[in-house]
Amino acid sequence: MTRLTCALGPDSAGTLLHRFVEAPTTRLDVAVYEVGPSYGWMFPRAVERGVRVRLLLDGHAGDNRGCLDELRRAAERGIHVPCRVRRHDGLREAHWKLIVADGDRLAVGTGNLINRDAPADRHGRLPPDSEPLTGTREWWAFVDGAPTLAVAARSRITAVWRESVPPPPVWAVEEVPGIPPVGSPQPSVPPLTVELSPRRLQLATDARAVRTAIETALEAPARRCLLTVPYIHTWAHQVRPLVDRLAELRRGGTDVRVLLGVPPAGGDTATLRERDIPARVMNPGRCTTGHAKGMVVDRSVLLMSANWSAAGLGASFETALRVDDAVATAYFAEAFERDWALADAT
Repeated sequence: MTRLTCALGPDSAGTLLHRFVEAPTTRLDVAVYEVGPSYGWMFPRAVERGVRVRLLLDGHAGDNRGCLDELRRAAERGIHVPCRVRRHDGLREAHWKLIVADGDRLAVGTGNLINRDAPADRHGRLPPDSEPLTGTREWWAFVDGAPTLAVAARSRITAVWRESVPPPPVWAVEEVPGIPPVGSPQPSVPPLTVELSPRRLQLATDARAVRTAIETALEAPARRCLLTVPYIHTWAHQVRPLVDRLAELRRGGTDVRVLLGVPPAGGDTATLRERDIPARVMNPGRCTTGHAKGMVVDRSVLLMSANWSAAGLGASFETALRVDDAVATAYFAEAFERDWALADAT
């Protein structure tokens, strides 16, 4: 059997990510949009332990600059961490959040390896023993005992690695967008571990495959469809059919709700209202800013790195894990309901 651990950020996901990165004995492949210094120091440590590491980042600076500073300092000590970046090609970004460890373990989630998205308890404790952590709302899944999934994920990382380049010595100056505040959600929820057949897990590793996974989940009539995303670009041609399908399901009696991380633009608000799709925005004063990308449809849950945008569901490198398990799905559905109860109307 395969073991699946479900976790929320900031509650426990960051602490489990630290454990996940520190545990491998042979190989560690990390394909993440952004890695900051709060995680960057861990990869030289892994190399020192004899682990074969590959770190694949998106080709932008941001927090990646701090991670690369950690790698350069390690190189000065003779510890070299193989690292490449995927240069941008139009709207195509390396936006995935995918980690593969040893031969049969992987982690798929919604946030970056930075302190804002994945804070960790400094003593390695989990709720209820840890203090509440401050960070964005994230959904993560940790899979142990799934060699077929691990091989597929590593194969995809290898393909992108071959077309990527070493990090540039100097990054272009980037405009830093406004960053919403974050809070400490209450209660702080412990992770959940279940055993299930690996056939109940399906992995997607690019934006089009993620969109197909969403379309498949929405095909049949359903009792509920709970979607959480930071934002939703209803005007994007990759997104419009999905919004129309949500509206169709709602007209058929499905409990359809959309939980956003930030207030939508006026046109997106109007579209959701015209389609009669209930939407709320997470309130960082009562909970935290939403950064999770997930969807609960009846007894299945889909965890995604992809935003509902032209890039996220069109051309970028993204990851999604579909879990067909009632207990795991209930864990994330209950998290959605708690956040929905504290959110603001659009």
